[in-house]
Amino acid sequence: MPARKPDSNRVALGLATLITLPLALVLLWGLGQQLLLAHRMRVEERRLETLVAQAQARHDELLARLDYVRSDEYVEHWARAEAGMARPGEVAVVLLNEGQHAGVSATPTPMPTAESPESRPWWKELWSLLTGR
Repeated sequence: MPARKPDSNRVALGLATLITLPLALVLLWGLGQQLLLAHRMRVEERRLETLVAQAQARHDELLARLDYVRSDEYVEHWARAEAGMARPGEVAVVLLNEGQHAGVSATPTPMPTAESPESRPWWKELWSLLTGR
């Protein structure tokens, strides 16, 4: 029996399928990559919008503080609280910590004695550390 000659329509259909199928797969892969990139960009956009909102809130807070610092109310507060100033005719009262007197520390510093570690030679200090005396 003679071999059957393939139909030219079937050959053309097979060649078209061999060319179209990989091309369609490449296009679908590219579309998937674009969709993934679009999703990542939306996530990044939301993150950046949050950061911008936080920065805007901080900016507004700093502007309000700047207005306060420029006001006479702040100057008076600073003069009284930080600088210890008083208006003419007022008396500034400074409270000392408990147990303190003006110009005197609350805890006196001990005077070094003859046997204090600062006045002994290093080898005596080492010996006392080793022997426990």
